[in-house]
Amino acid sequence: MGRLFLLVLLTLGAIALEWWRRRDWRKSLIALGSFLLLISFAIMGMTMRAVLPLYLTHLVLIAIGWFALLYYLWRGRYLWWVYWLPALTLLLFVALNFLEGSRYE
Repeated sequence: MGRLFLLVLLTLGAIALEWWRRRDWRKSLIALGSFLLLISFAIMGMTMRAVLPLYLTHLVLIAIGWFALLYYLWRGRYLWWVYWLPALTLLLFVALNFLEGSRYE
């Protein structure tokens, strides 16, 4: 758990460092918003722990989104669709619960 907290702090530090070096508000706000979106998807993803394959897929997509954020900070190319991939696993989980019912209570 401490490593995750360290990754969060390092990412926020990289966003702050990027702003400090270039003074580009737009890039920093986009990076911060994308980071908050990924964090919120990670928190919402904790509800799917009962369906392990879907949960692991969600975690992999969160990691891919985090690497896309770092890619945006270093290279400047924004891959907007990567940040919304974890939302697909959340929607799939909701659809499975709607169609099958919750067998994981």
